[in-house]
Amino acid sequence: MTKRLVWMLGLGVSVLCGCTGSSSVPEENNTVPTSQIRSVSADKNDYPVFPNADEGADPQVSAENGGSGFASEAWETNLDFDLIGDPSAVKGGVIRSHQLDFPTTFRYRGPNTTEFDLMLDGLVYEGLLTLHPTSTEWVSALATHWQISPDRLTYRYRINPNARFSDGEPVTAEDVVATWELMMDPGLQDPAARLVYGKYDRPVAESPYIVRVTSTQLNWRNFLYFSSMPIYPAHVLNTINGETYIRDYNYKMLPGTGPYIVNEADVDRGNRVIIRRRSDYWAENSRRNVGLHNFDEIHQIVVRDDNLAFQMFKRGDLDYYHVNVSREWVEELDTEPVQRGLLQKRKVFNEYPLGMSGIAFNTRREFWQDVRMRRALAHLYNRQLMIEKLFFGEYFRKTSYFSGPYRNPGNPDIRYDPELAVSLLAEAGWTERNSQGRLVKDGQPLTAELLYGQQGLEPSLTMFQEDLRRVGITLNLRLVTFETMIQLIDERRFDLVSVAYTGLLFPNPETTFHSSLADVDNTNNITAVKNPRIDELLIRYDTEFDQQAREEIIREVDGILGDLHNYILGWEAPFFRIAFWNKFGAPEGYLSRFGYYRDPLSLWWSHPQKEAHWQQAMASTSESLEVGETDVRYWEQYVQDSGQSRALPDGH
Repeated sequence: MTKRLVWMLGLGVSVLCGCTGSSSVPEENNTVPTSQIRSVSADKNDYPVFPNADEGADPQVSAENGGSGFASEAWETNLDFDLIGDPSAVKGGVIRSHQLDFPTTFRYRGPNTTEFDLMLDGLVYEGLLTLHPTSTEWVSALATHWQISPDRLTYRYRINPNARFSDGEPVTAEDVVATWELMMDPGLQDPAARLVYGKYDRPVAESPYIVRVTSTQLNWRNFLYFSSMPIYPAHVLNTINGETYIRDYNYKMLPGTGPYIVNEADVDRGNRVIIRRRSDYWAENSRRNVGLHNFDEIHQIVVRDDNLAFQMFKRGDLDYYHVNVSREWVEELDTEPVQRGLLQKRKVFNEYPLGMSGIAFNTRREFWQDVRMRRALAHLYNRQLMIEKLFFGEYFRKTSYFSGPYRNPGNPDIRYDPELAVSLLAEAGWTERNSQGRLVKDGQPLTAELLYGQQGLEPSLTMFQEDLRRVGITLNLRLVTFETMIQLIDERRFDLVSVAYTGLLFPNPETTFHSSLADVDNTNNITAVKNPRIDELLIRYDTEFDQQAREEIIREVDGILGDLHNYILGWEAPFFRIAFWNKFGAPEGYLSRFGYYRDPLSLWWSHPQKEAHWQQAMASTSESLEVGETDVRYWEQYVQDSGQSRALPDGH
């Protein structure tokens, strides 16, 4: 729905997915007993979609109103979807990974949100429906059944009577209504949420278990976004409003219906967050959850230095590491623990929708309102040299704001060209130089500040700084905490900023590029894109139900954005590089088809036999473990073998 800022540079709707020593051996109480290993069925039909159906229904609610005995003949559901997780996975254990800074908030909505909140939201809350992470077909979550009216404007959902919040309260239609009202509350300070959810009339609770909502305008994404809206508890929301939610729920969370919970006692501000698996999760035995959500505890540890985090991982203080630095991948993971199989490294190729990344201009500021200025700086950003010199040739130059079939093949591939850059600067009036050789105009030197939130970016940004200096531009680099960077971006207090966003499986350019959000704080339109043709295309995009036609529209939007140069695009890769201690079980693909580097939190598990062998090998230098294949192309082979392209869920 909306994109979220992420840590890495170079890479919406959520879908269901060194030296060794004594410190690397976990405590005994964090291991999984071997007795939990069992023979399991891989037949999806052995796992009910709705276990103990309607067992928790209110006897006062009739079958007609969605209670026990509900007649579903006129409704849609999905009883045929494939398993998502590995049924041989076992519950228990701990996985430890790191954050470069403490999250600005745990909220998924309101100001200062990040990709961490998106991840956390997916563990703690659920929507009415969810998308299968392989087929993208609809799968029941809080709702068992749904209806779409012939005119595609009205949707009805039958809520599962067994659904419960973490505080034990049942989920009802009123929770859906209250959640929508929070999304529309101006006090929430989330213009993008109001833009999206303002396309619906207030939902109607027809009964405790049936909710209806009508769209105010035809839009192929309306069913998608309402169905996947995380549902919050009305019994809490009715006591607060948007303003108090932002104030009181930064680092505590509303009760959720999902498999995990964050207790206030497990939040060590500035240092660590522990996310705990619920033992009373209402949908534990549903087919959609088989083999998923296995770790008892997920530890997110704050390590504010990239190099220190990598060293902690190699010592064994972290279990899992997203390798975002090519030098680490190519040179520093060719070590004895890797060669002995104690540490494993995987380069996973999948169909993750690559997001937008690069350097954003704040075009609200006079310097950057001239496209020639923006183009000039783009031609001074020597991406190819950075890729070859700093990134070991691992990446590709980025040319598009979208991915997959939405890319415009005609977008310019901006190359390093200082002569052209100087010519563009001269056209923009920057022809004079002061005694220090700096470009000046009307007595004012050409100086800019670039914000960044990750120390690992410094080598590439320093190269950029030096290339600008050579032509007479002063670029001041300013490293800030990620929390500070988010605040400065949301308040539009920057010249240039290095950013990367998560991608969306189904693009929603409205929340990033529509003119109505250009001069509003706390939105993703951080560069103030205002283009009448883009606005016109977005109206067409909303009402176009043909997928190929939508792709053509986005390609035109992509082309316009390419000519606007509001971003200096960076680089990208069609894979994720991950490293981990060899004590975990994982599905064949390691990540889901459209997933990303955080998927192991939900897909992997503590493997009792692997952990026992790993501990034995850690204690003896003569012991080695199997070293698996580095490149994982499971999903490429899957698409080739199945002939399956990306499916589109109902409502599209």
